Amino acid sequence: MLPITTDYIPVNKYSRAGMKLKAKRGIVMHYTASPGASAKNISKYFASLAQQVGKGRYASAHYSVDRTSIYNSLPDDELAYHCGSETYTKEAVARLGTYPNNSTVGIEMCIEKDGSIHEDTFNNVVDLAVYLIRERGFPNVFFTHKEVVGWKECPLPWIKTPGEYERFKQAVNSKLNPLKEEVVMEDEDDMNKVLDYAQWTWNELDKYIGDAYNDKIIDEWAWVEKVRKKKLTYGELLMLKVLIDERRRKKG
Repeated sequence: MLPITTDYIPVNKYSRAGMKLKAKRGIVMHYTASPGASAKNISKYFASLAQQVGKGRYASAHYSVDRTSIYNSLPDDELAYHCGSETYTKEAVARLGTYPNNSTVGIEMCIEKDGSIHEDTFNNVVDLAVYLIRERGFPNVFFTHKEVVGWKECPLPWIKTPGEYERFKQAVNSKLNPLKEEVVMEDEDDMNKVLDYAQWTWNELDKYIGDAYNDKIIDEWAWVEKVRKKKLTYGELLMLKVLIDERRRKKG
């Protein structure tokens, strides 16, 4: 993952209220709508809003990402003005609350001069999302800006090509759950064999199954216990992977 450049904007009325999030419920994806602008320029733009006088524009996002850099404009446990609206979708209200700015982190994806999201930017955003989930305590719950407010075509490249949004979520899940390789067995007896893994792999399995239990993807604690007692079989692992991945896909 690229290093994150801390470039906090000053506390001000228009782009950094200085208020803590009330909860961490999701990650909202945006695009800059400014072809060719860098992450640094977007961060500076948010900072410039502090100089407004009178009735100005409220706007900011926690992170801005381009092909070569990640800028952090304000602490991700503070409120940013990235998805405010007079109306919100039913799903957003149900999962994020009545004011989603209070419970989400916002990521701005920079676009190329032709309006596209470069593959390097895409990959950097995947890394950032994984970091926010693993290190910063945000759930593996994504919304586009449009999914939050319903009316804004943002991020436009993903609205035009929904498959890219799905590819993004799959890429994040693959990095969060590295145990995605298909296990090929020669016969049915092999499927009933207990996994013969090193301790670090059991630790990864513990996290994978434990996260699914905590996220209410699976509801039987016995699966977590099987992993911790190192009694899970190859067949059970395959079944769990299919079940967890499909339920996360539907939930996401």
